[in-house]
Amino acid sequence: MDEKRVEEWAVKWIGENLDPRRWCYHHLGHVRDVVADAAEFGRLSGLPESELSLLRAAGWLHDTGYAIDPANHEEASARKAQEVLPQLGCTPEETLRITGLIRATSLEREPAELAERIMRDADIGRLGTADFVGAALLLRRELAHCGRQFTDLEFWQFESGFLGKTEFYTAAARRLRGAGLERNRAWVLNEVARLEREEKA
Repeated sequence: MDEKRVEEWAVKWIGENLDPRRWCYHHLGHVRDVVADAAEFGRLSGLPESELSLLRAAGWLHDTGYAIDPANHEEASARKAQEVLPQLGCTPEETLRITGLIRATSLEREPAELAERIMRDADIGRLGTADFVGAALLLRRELAHCGRQFTDLEFWQFESGFLGKTEFYTAAARRLRGAGLERNRAWVLNEVARLEREEKA
C-alpha cells in the first residue's frame, strides 16, 4: 500500500466534498487527530508498522461518508474506501482490513479485535483532551447546521449522557486520555448543574 497516496486522496476528497462551514467538526482537523491517535495508541499497544499503516489509512478515510450518507457515514465511508483503495495501490487483503477498521468506528458495533478497539478509541480521543470543550462546541455548530438545535443546557446534558457511557477500550488510550476523560466528565457535570441553577433562578 502507498500510504502517502491514501493521505493525499483523502485530503483532496474531503476538501472538495465536505464543506467546513457545515462539517466544522468532522473535517480535516478531526481526521488528522484520529490518524495521529490511531498511530500513537497502536504503537503503545505494540502493533507492528504494517498494522499502524492500516490504522492510519483507515483514519484518513473514516469520515468520507459524511458527504455521501451522513446518517450511515461509517458504512458509506467503508464503501467509498472499498471503491478507491484498489486504485491507490492497496491489495484486496489491505482493503478488507481497512474497511473493517472504518466500520469499527460505528458506536453500534462492538470492536472485535485490538486494531478495531484502537480505531474506536482514536475516533473519540478528543473526549480525553484539554481541547474537549472547543471540539464539543464545533460539534454543536455542526449539529445546528444539520437541523439539530440545542439550548446550552440541552447540549451539555447531551454531552454528559455521551461521556457518562463512554469508556476507552485500550490500555494505551486509558493511559493517555483516561484522566482527561474524567476531568471533562466533571467539567460537563458542573456546567450542567450551573445551567440548571440559572434556569431555576
